[in-house]
Amino acid sequence: NFEKSKFLEEFSSKYGYNGTINSIREIEYPKLKEVTYLDHSGSTIYSKSSVISYTNDLMNNLYSNPHSKNPCAQHTSHRVEQIRARVLRHFNANPGEYQVIFTQNATASIKLVGEMFPWTANQSGYKYLRESHNSLIGLRRFAEEINSPDIQAVIESDMKKLFSHKDLTNFNFMNRKTTEKSNEIIYNLFAYPAQCNFSGQRYPLTWSTQIKQLDTENSKILVLLDAAAYLTTSTLSLADKDVSPDFITMSFYKIFGLPTGLGALLIKSELKPLLRKRYFGGGTINAIAYDKQWQEFREDLSGRHEDGTINFLDIIALDHSFDVMERLYTNFGFVREHVTSLITYLSRKMISFHHWNDLPVCVIYSDRDFSDNTQQGPVLNFNVRRADGSWVGFNELEELASVNQIYISAGTHCNPGSMARWVNISGDESMANYKAGKICSDDKDIFNNKPTGSIRISLGAMSTIEDIIIWLDFFKKYFVEETPTNYITQNKNVVQNKSQIFLERLTLYPIKSCHGYTIPPSTSWTVTSQGLLYDREWMLVNSETGRALSQKVYPKMALIRPIVLRGKELLVITAPGQEPLHIRLNEFPNEIESSKCSSQVCGDNIQTLVYTSNHISQWFTEFLGITCRLARQPTSENSSVNRRFIKPHLLNVEPSTTAGSPLSLSNESPFLLVSQKSVKNVNRKIMDGANNHENERKEKDDGSKGIVVDCFRANLVINGNIEAYDEDQWKKVKIGGQVFKLIGPCRRCHMICIDHETGEKTKEPYSTLATYRRNKGRIYFGQHMIHLPELSTFPYEISSGCDVQILETLEHQQYNSDYACS
Repeated sequence: NFEKSKFLEEFSSKYGYNGTINSIREIEYPKLKEVTYLDHSGSTIYSKSSVISYTNDLMNNLYSNPHSKNPCAQHTSHRVEQIRARVLRHFNANPGEYQVIFTQNATASIKLVGEMFPWTANQSGYKYLRESHNSLIGLRRFAEEINSPDIQAVIESDMKKLFSHKDLTNFNFMNRKTTEKSNEIIYNLFAYPAQCNFSGQRYPLTWSTQIKQLDTENSKILVLLDAAAYLTTSTLSLADKDVSPDFITMSFYKIFGLPTGLGALLIKSELKPLLRKRYFGGGTINAIAYDKQWQEFREDLSGRHEDGTINFLDIIALDHSFDVMERLYTNFGFVREHVTSLITYLSRKMISFHHWNDLPVCVIYSDRDFSDNTQQGPVLNFNVRRADGSWVGFNELEELASVNQIYISAGTHCNPGSMARWVNISGDESMANYKAGKICSDDKDIFNNKPTGSIRISLGAMSTIEDIIIWLDFFKKYFVEETPTNYITQNKNVVQNKSQIFLERLTLYPIKSCHGYTIPPSTSWTVTSQGLLYDREWMLVNSETGRALSQKVYPKMALIRPIVLRGKELLVITAPGQEPLHIRLNEFPNEIESSKCSSQVCGDNIQTLVYTSNHISQWFTEFLGITCRLARQPTSENSSVNRRFIKPHLLNVEPSTTAGSPLSLSNESPFLLVSQKSVKNVNRKIMDGANNHENERKEKDDGSKGIVVDCFRANLVINGNIEAYDEDQWKKVKIGGQVFKLIGPCRRCHMICIDHETGEKTKEPYSTLATYRRNKGRIYFGQHMIHLPELSTFPYEISSGCDVQILETLEHQQYNSDYACS
């Protein structure tokens, strides 16, 4: 590979642990053969050996609650203390100078600092670096509780001024003056990350010492270092206590991948007399009276602050993770050099990408030198612009990457200060966005023409140059525009009345997100304003949240097959391994055993009627493996249950004017039309792509075998004397005696990659469609329609096999980029 050779020419001395990286990947991380994992800041990957070694340990030894006094409990306690000492050795810390408190994770460690800190009411201050994780920002709640006069987010330039020019203008704890004549010492807290989890930028560990120059006789500063992101590929030395932080927090899954439920707080032993304890639990007491407000805590910091039984089995797992890390990588010095070589190469390539008009593709969120691992960790954070200058939504990029089995992180990364610095979303703007309906983790990745998050790639000890090359190939293929592009062919000369166009198939989806029911040939079916009769009239809802279940999350839903037997007034539901379930069509839940339920469908809050029959709920719960219930939306127009309407952007109207456009439980519109010729075109491109990549790294079936029309979940499938994508130009069609208006193309998500016969996910057809049917971040296939009864023949019915006439076409192609399909 040319890219790999080019990389090794420059970095062979630092990369790969002396040529062992490929064998390490093959033996220790077999699951990485299937994916490209680029989210090590989220969690790095555990090794095969650590799992086997840990499991063997548990199988051959008996461990129990170390608070007990029996032999196995005492053996557990001794093992825990050995591992506690090992943690200190890893950081070159003297056991007499630092103590280890095991916690759930870094966040729990940070919270514990807030609880134990010696706050003085109306006096103590709290300052934190702007680019801090939410967990550090959250400490301000403790400062607020004591009515602190000094809570401030400081920026890096203020720190540099402070240390180079002794400029205290923007960094000065207020109590320095107010306590000069008092004998009481006021303690203040300064917190910052060793490495920003958002950008990977690293901050000087010397700040812990330099900040102490602000100490006075009556005002002292203690320093909390959030080391969670930093320790993924580096380590700290606490050998010199006098120049080290007072508190260090971490999560071990960030370092080793396993264990996941364990973190630690390292504390200077000399702070013990200052620290407070607000709550106490089991194992932390030397003596206590149940009926008096008196108790005496344990002397050592770990015994005093580890409330309840510690996670002793995860602590034992930690020992095995240390063993394997030292065997595979020797030390983190080699890891640091390895990942620095990779991030240096990656950042250069990403910065070099330009569109055909010379506009940079990426906006990189770091001003550091990626080759200097004292300044920058192995993290690349960025957003993407198209050639026309518009933003690519981070959800679009993450979804397309996931379909191609590339795993990254996208969003705000729990770091509002970095969002303010790099994406220019201020606190005031965040508040305004929230009032306008924008919340964390929603799907609004572009809001007011500005990104609401970013894309983060982060590397780990087991990352390889092959991972980088796969990412670069993917990114260039989908996001670098090398020539001016018309995403969807426009203004074709469509003949309005082509002969021999017919309705090949008619399908309804009685239960939202489940398998479709294809109406038998020549069987007439009723057309309503909300869609085909019984189409998406039922749905499955999470019993706890009321949210509609989606095939995207539960692909087994594709195997649930509803059959409508109109003659018997039955909905018969089948699934592999399940007895058929019968639901009466003419009985709504409120007429049998039922309850009203507040549910959510595609962001709409609606009221549905839920079947509370245990038999019905158990049928679906057993098959899907999640507690759920069947719900039905009444179709009666005078029903008191909340209704849904076609999305206003499909009709080019304001939301207040959509009352006359009812919608069932489908996502966007009552009818979806797809052309079989267009499906055939997709399959040809999938096969072309597969033939062009026969020698790619993945030997497994990756979805390149082609797809069938079922994956597009259309109600009406047409065929005949038409070209692929002719339907993009149609404005009005007549199918049999029924006239429909086409109201816009259907935006696709990766749900179309689920095989409706097996429930398995692949990357197609989403991956291929993204190469030529993508416009402004939206991937289109099929057309939304509404029924026009005033132009149609009564009774309003259609059947497969009937003729299709094109009544009207568009003069210019119109695409709306703001909607999604079912």
